[in-house]
Amino acid sequence: MTERYSIYGSELSPYSVKIRSYFRYKKIKHEWIERSLKNQKAFRKLAKIQIIPLVHCPNGEVLQDSTPIILKMEEEFKTNPVVPEEPVLAFLSRLVEEYADEWAVKHMCHYRWHYEENLDSAGKRFAKLFVPKTIQRITFLRNFFLNKATNTFKSRMSKRLWVVGSNDVTRISIEESFKNLIELLDKHLEKRPYIFGSRPSIADFALWGHIYNANNDVTAHELIDEHVPKLNDWIERMLNPKETGDFESWHELKPTLLPLIKEEIAETFLPWVTANNDAVKNNKDELSIKLKGRPFKHKVTSVQKFHAKSFGLLMEHYKSVSQNQELEEALVETGVKEYLNA
Repeated sequence: MTERYSIYGSELSPYSVKIRSYFRYKKIKHEWIERSLKNQKAFRKLAKIQIIPLVHCPNGEVLQDSTPIILKMEEEFKTNPVVPEEPVLAFLSRLVEEYADEWAVKHMCHYRWHYEENLDSAGKRFAKLFVPKTIQRITFLRNFFLNKATNTFKSRMSKRLWVVGSNDVTRISIEESFKNLIELLDKHLEKRPYIFGSRPSIADFALWGHIYNANNDVTAHELIDEHVPKLNDWIERMLNPKETGDFESWHELKPTLLPLIKEEIAETFLPWVTANNDAVKNNKDELSIKLKGRPFKHKVTSVQKFHAKSFGLLMEHYKSVSQNQELEEALVETGVKEYLNA
C-alpha cells in the first residue's frame, strides 16, 4: 500500500493552499481533503487546535502550522529544496515568508472581510461546504439554508476585522501596502518565474497563498487585473509549480528584490512586528505606531501573540547565519538589520 499524506484544508485558507502547492512541487503523495461538514468529525478527532491546514502523516503523526510543516517535510524529502543553501538567500527567503504569513495576511483578510462584495462571495463559497449535500439537492430548501449559512459566515467574519488589525485607522496603510507589494512583485517577476530564480522558494509558497486568495475575491482581483495583469502568470504557475533551473545569486536578484524588501519589509512589516512584540512582551492591550508617516493602531490579541512566537523562530534561524558577511551587507543595505537582534 502506497504511503500517502492527507491534507485537510480549504481554498479559502492561504495557509492551506500554500501547503498544497508545496506538496505538489515536491511530488509528495497526498490527498487534498477540503474541510467541510462531511469530514468535520474526522478533522476534530485529529486536530490539536481547530485550524487548517492539518497534515495527517502516514505514520499517524499530525502536523499543523504551515511553516513548521514545510521545514519538517524538507528534512524528509531532500530533493528540490525550497530554502536556498546560500546563507543570504536562505535567510531572505525565510524573511519574505514571514512577511507573507504575518503581514500579507492582513491584506487578504482586510479585502475579504471589509468589502461587502468580497464578503458575500466568500460567504457563498463557505456555505456550500457546510450545508449538507442532501439539502442542497432539494430546490425549496437549498436557497434558504445556503443564504442562512452565508449570512452566518458574513456576520462572524465582518466582526473579526479587528483580529488582524484592520480598522478605520489602519485601512489606508493596509491597502496601500497591498498595492505597493503587487507592483514591486510584478516588476521583480518580469525576468524570472519565481521570487528567487528559476525554482520556487519557501517565500513563493507563502506569499502566493495570500495573493492567490486575495485574487479570488472581487476587489483585489480587479486591482491586479488593472495594475499588474502579468502577475496572474505567477499566480497560475504556483498552482502546480515546476523547477526550471537554479536559484539566482543575490547580485542578480538585488535590482528588483531589494526595493520590495526595503519598502514592504524594512519600512512596513518590521516596524510593526517590533512594536507588536514589544506590546506582547509588556502585556499591552493596544499597539500604536506610525507606518510611513500614518498612524497604525489596533488591539493586541492572541493572534498578535502568535506573530511574536513566529518571529522568534525566524530569529533563531538568523542567529545561525548572522556571521555571513554577504548576508550582513544585504541586511544593512535593505534596512532590515536594525530590526534584528542576534
